Amino acid sequence: MKKFILKDRKLSIISKILIIIIWILLSVLIDNEVIFPTIKSTFSSLVDIATNSNFLIIIGYSLLRSLIGFMISLFLAMVIGIFSSISKTIYYLMVPIINFLSSVPTMAIIILALIWLDNEMVPIFVGFIMVFPILYETVLNGILNVDEKIIAMAKIYKVDKTTIIKNIYIPSILLSLNNIISSALGINLKMVIAGEVLSQPKYAIGSNLQLQKMYLNTSGVFAWIIVILLISKIFEYMLEGIKNLCIKSRI
Repeated sequence: MKKFILKDRKLSIISKILIIIIWILLSVLIDNEVIFPTIKSTFSSLVDIATNSNFLIIIGYSLLRSLIGFMISLFLAMVIGIFSSISKTIYYLMVPIINFLSSVPTMAIIILALIWLDNEMVPIFVGFIMVFPILYETVLNGILNVDEKIIAMAKIYKVDKTTIIKNIYIPSILLSLNNIISSALGINLKMVIAGEVLSQPKYAIGSNLQLQKMYLNTSGVFAWIIVILLISKIFEYMLEGIKNLCIKSRI
């Protein structure tokens, strides 16, 4: 097991080194800061961004929008998913809605959100719409995939419904969500930032990306991309830490 982990880490390091080498080669070959910035200019822009007095406020607002959209999606996915597993009527009503939300282009959702909502709410709405179908289907599948024999056995032994829900259905839902929660959070953050780019709230990563683009400051765009990647990585480590704590608490 340790050998595989070490091998994965080596491959990850090699991959990162290759990206840096390709970046250096492309910046030298293109030799145009507007089209493709150097690592030096990108790092300089990253320092400027990080030392800006509003940096943490910008990050905080974007993360807050992402978290609000995600929590609303998760709550509604849990509630509607549970009702869909109980009622065939709700299940079949949700099928075309989920198909529509899964198929509609992101840009169309952002444009509609810009018409319907104020610029602060647009990113939250976009994040919610894009993540809800994923979470809903995960919750529903988590319930439907519960072994019917286990439920039948619980009924034979006259186990009350509360205990069945607590000890059978909820663990199954959480196990299903555990497999996609990291990617769902990542998608949500990206969609929120995409919404911010067009809605232009005062404090937002997306607004700053658009600002850098307007000034043709490509190194600034690259710097903000690095910030987004770092945030996503921190999310992953935090989730991994929470998962490990949960596992240890059970042991």
